[in-house]
Amino acid sequence: MFTLSISVTASAVDAVKRSLTRALPEVKSSHRCEALARGLGYRTYASLKADTDAGHHAVADGAAFTVYLAQHDFHGPGTALYQAVAKAALEQVAARYPTLTAGGFGIGEWQRDDTATGRRKRFDDERAELVSDHAAEPFLASLAFVARVERTKTIRPATNSYWLKHIAENYECRYPGGEKLGPVYVPNGLLIAAAIHAGFAVKPHTDNYGRETLNAGFNMGKASLYDLDCEIRPEGARAQARREEERRRALRRTYGSSVWV
Repeated sequence: MFTLSISVTASAVDAVKRSLTRALPEVKSSHRCEALARGLGYRTYASLKADTDAGHHAVADGAAFTVYLAQHDFHGPGTALYQAVAKAALEQVAARYPTLTAGGFGIGEWQRDDTATGRRKRFDDERAELVSDHAAEPFLASLAFVARVERTKTIRPATNSYWLKHIAENYECRYPGGEKLGPVYVPNGLLIAAAIHAGFAVKPHTDNYGRETLNAGFNMGKASLYDLDCEIRPEGARAQARREEERRRALRRTYGSSVWV
């Protein structure tokens, strides 16, 4: 399960309203707005709107959203609120990290047949994918996964987002109301966005020229991650452990037995 918070800004509230309009077109606009306010912990939509300049954070509550709509003879599942708020949260992460895409940081190395125009289009498409409607569930599943990860003071070696996204997409998790959420396919960039939204420090990996690559590391405890990997996908965890041991041996062959890995 996850806890989903959002910075209460005018743009975020408008984004959630647009998503709810698409998801629940049969619900009257005024009731959608009031249900949104209850789902973010406010007594009325007017009080929510009045708070958009204060810089406050609100936690999404699908049950409160559903109860308000039911009281007015409308059906509105809590999942609709969580997915709408998730999309707005993704837009806030994307604004903070302008090179983050659904695939990770940027779009990877140049390929032989790449052109500048083609890469720009791929980047724009991947950015749009990061905040699309179907990005919400992978983001929420990743949020549920990273909620169980131990935090460290510094970004740790080997906390590779591409490894972690494979764990997250195998995680059997649920919405706060009990509805099934995962396993669900998780793109690399959605795992990164969830870790950022959850408050983890992030550092994009770089190539030999200092350029960002797709993957990233975090201030996450490696032992915690291995424990979760063993719990969530035992076969994958063993393969990861073998790769990690091979990496250590290669580093020690190159730099000597005293190297810290």
